[in-house]
Amino acid sequence: MEFIEGPTLTERLRRGGLPIEQVLRYSAQIADALMAAHARGIIHRDLKPGNIMLPEKGVKVLDFGLAKCAPGAEDGFDAALTATGAVLGTPAYMAPEQLEGRECDACTDIFRVRAAAV
Repeated sequence: MEFIEGPTLTERLRRGGLPIEQVLRYSAQIADALMAAHARGIIHRDLKPGNIMLPEKGVKVLDFGLAKCAPGAEDGFDAALTATGAVLGTPAYMAPEQLEGRECDACTDIFRVRAAAV
């Protein structure tokens, strides 16, 4: 496992708000990381500031422990790792469909990015 030195986004936000330029830079990098995961058929399902590290260069999206295959992307993955209808994750950052135990897709992660920014 890669060692990543730096604070989490949660730790950084405890010191105060971020300048808009940094918010935009981090948001773009998080979106790029999600796009790469989604292109491989992976839905993170637990995106939150505590799962984003801020090393000196770039951001790192961590903790794919609750990740799930996107609908139709199960080839090569064990799609039965989490139960259908199970509600897993951090409630404060969950999209409505996840809270209700419904199917999650890339939009679920995108909702989380928005929820984390509010």
